[in-house]
Amino acid sequence: MRADAEKNRQRLIEVAVELVLEVGGEPARDAVAERAGVGIGTLYRHFPDQQSLLHAAVRHVLERTIGAGEDLVETVPDGVDALRQYMHVALDNGIGAVNIIHPLLERRDWPDLHARAVRLMRTLVSRAVRDGPLRSDLSERDIVFALIRFARPLAVGLPSGEERALAHRHLDFYIDGLCAGPPRAISQASPG
Repeated sequence: MRADAEKNRQRLIEVAVELVLEVGGEPARDAVAERAGVGIGTLYRHFPDQQSLLHAAVRHVLERTIGAGEDLVETVPDGVDALRQYMHVALDNGIGAVNIIHPLLERRDWPDLHARAVRLMRTLVSRAVRDGPLRSDLSERDIVFALIRFARPLAVGLPSGEERALAHRHLDFYIDGLCAGPPRAISQASPG
C-alpha cells in the first residue's frame, strides 16, 4: 500500500474510534470520511462495509493498548505503577470503543490478541499485587471490567476532553482505593 493510502486508512480507523466514543455507538460512514478529510470513495476502498471498518477499529485499539502494556511491563519496575500507567494508556487509546463496538460485530474473535491480552493482564495484576499494598483478592477481571466502566462515554453532554479527564481522575481514585489497606466487606445494596 502506498504511504498516502496507508495514512488515509489509519486516519479513517482513528476517526472511527473517536466517533464511536463521541456518539456512544456506531458512527455514520459519511461522518467518518468527512472528519478524516477524505472522500467517501476512499473510505469504501479501504473498508467496503461497516463491519470491516468496525473490525479494524477494534483491532487497532487492542493492538495499541496491548503493545503499550507489554512495553510498560518491560520498562516500569513497580507493578502498581505499571498497572496504573497501563489503565491510563488504555483510556487514551480508546479502549471504551471496543466495548461499544463488540456487540455490533458479526465476528468477534482475535485469538492472537486474546492470548497476548491474557498474558499481559496476568503479568500486570500479579506484579501489582506482589509489589504494592494492593488488595490480594484483585483479579484480572476486576481490572478489565473497571477499565470498561471508566472508558464508557457518560452520555451527559460533556466535551470529550473533559469526559476523558474525568475518567483519568476516577481511575486514579480507583487505583488509590485498591492500595488503601485491607479489604473491607462489601455491603450489598438492597433492591428498590
